[in-house]
Amino acid sequence: MKNSFKLLFLILAILAFNHPFLSSQKRNKGTSKREIRKRQEQANKRSQYNKFNPLQPMGHNASQARADFIWSYETANTVPQNAGNISIITPSRFSNRKGVEFGTSIGGLAVVPAFYLKKRWTEGKWYFASRHQVYSYAPMLYWGNELGYTSIYPLNRNLPVSIALKNELILSKPFLKDLNCGSAEQAYIILTGAIAYDYGFEVEETDVELMQRKLLRQRSNVILGGGGFWSARIQGDFYIRRNLYATLAVRGLFSDSPVGKSVEQNSSVKLKLTPRFSLSAGYWMTFGNGTETPILPIIDLTYHFGNKQGREEGLFGR
Repeated sequence: MKNSFKLLFLILAILAFNHPFLSSQKRNKGTSKREIRKRQEQANKRSQYNKFNPLQPMGHNASQARADFIWSYETANTVPQNAGNISIITPSRFSNRKGVEFGTSIGGLAVVPAFYLKKRWTEGKWYFASRHQVYSYAPMLYWGNELGYTSIYPLNRNLPVSIALKNELILSKPFLKDLNCGSAEQAYIILTGAIAYDYGFEVEETDVELMQRKLLRQRSNVILGGGGFWSARIQGDFYIRRNLYATLAVRGLFSDSPVGKSVEQNSSVKLKLTPRFSLSAGYWMTFGNGTETPILPIIDLTYHFGNKQGREEGLFGR
């Protein structure tokens, strides 16, 4: 009998010693919490994207996946609250209040400083927003004069100084596509239409009546001060495939000055390198009167920060 009890006790001891809980404790024995946390983070990075939703990183709620990769700054939507992006050429954006966005171009501060505020008034099937911007071409004319670029401004003429205001109305329509999980939709195509009016206020006058370079000619009234122009724009933003986006836009400019009318067309593709960084490349082309090459190439690197947000709030609550 005693031998039977000893044998039973030995079997229970062996089973207890090999219990998963004790095994995990033995494996973690001597491992700091910091090391355990580091291992868990490395494991999470191995699978970064949700296989059911290519726009949503793994481990994040559906309402916490970024959407501003496809909702560009020219659309009627704004970046998520307390989030935004920092770009070199294209506008850097930030929002500290839902539906309100602030923006400026860091690369353009020394050439054409511009600051804008965009307010989103409606969202859902249709997005409607207004954008209000203040900017000036005076620094560009100054540097062009200092460096001797006669194509920008004549060297023997006094430089104008003006401040311009732009007011724009933007309407966007997202087209949604079912995700693989079948329980939600995501915007894969966004069509946008906008109309705007720019007006330049003269600070220092000049005797020059018209800018000659293609990209500047239509904006003569604003650059020289005391005039303005209308513009109308249509644009498409597209989700091509995971991590790849594209933008196509056409803008018409209408002025009552001798410049008349012109058309501008710009396109770009954006590659999401990581959930935080994206690289974009494109061009800006002008059709109209004027001298110099009408194509302006654009390459930009963007850092995205703040909360991740993608599909609109309440989408899963349908």
